[in-house]
Amino acid sequence: FALDDAPVALVRALELAAAGVQPLDPELRNAARDALALAAAGQAAAQDAAAALVLQESLRDLGYEVDDIEATLFAAGGAIHFRREGWDRYFVRMRVDAAESTINFNVVRARGDEETAERRRQDVLAEDRWCAEFPQLARTLAARGLSLDVTRRLEAGALPVQVVDAWTLPAVTAAAEAVRPRPAPRAREHP
Repeated sequence: FALDDAPVALVRALELAAAGVQPLDPELRNAARDALALAAAGQAAAQDAAAALVLQESLRDLGYEVDDIEATLFAAGGAIHFRREGWDRYFVRMRVDAAESTINFNVVRARGDEETAERRRQDVLAEDRWCAEFPQLARTLAARGLSLDVTRRLEAGALPVQVVDAWTLPAVTAAAEAVRPRPAPRAREHP
C-alpha cells in the first residue's frame, strides 16, 4: 500500500492517530481498511494483467496463434484457445480457475468431422504433439516468472479429444486455412 494512492485526508488522519494526537476511531479504521483492500485489489489486477501479457507473448514467441488475453482470464476465470499454423481443426484450450489457482490444458477440435478410426488416430496425434510441446511452454513461462506446478498429466489418448462447436473457437487465420488439406479437383469430361 502506497501512501500516495490514499486520499490526503485519510493519510493525515492516520498520521495524527499514529502520533496519538487523535483517536483511531472505528470510522477511520474502516476507511484505512477499505483503502488497503482497494490497493490490494489494484495490485492483484496489475499482477493478473502482467501474467496475461507474459502468457500471451510466450505463446506467440513459441509460434502459437493466440488472441489477446485479457487479465480477467485470471481474475474471473475463463478459457482461451491457441494453436499452431497447420493444426487443422485442433486447438489447445486453457482454462483458468482463479479461486482454485489452477490451469487446465486440453486439446479440442471443431465439430464437423465424422467419428472414424482415422479421426481418432488424428486426435491422438494432435494430443501427442501438444504433450511433446508442453514442456517447452512450461520452461518458457518459468524463465519469465510464471511457474507451473503440474499436478496431473494424462497421456495422449487417455481421454477422447473434446469436440466443440466451431463458433466457440477463434477464427483461423488465412495462412492456417491455406495449409488445410483440400480435396483434389475433379476432372470434367468434355463431350
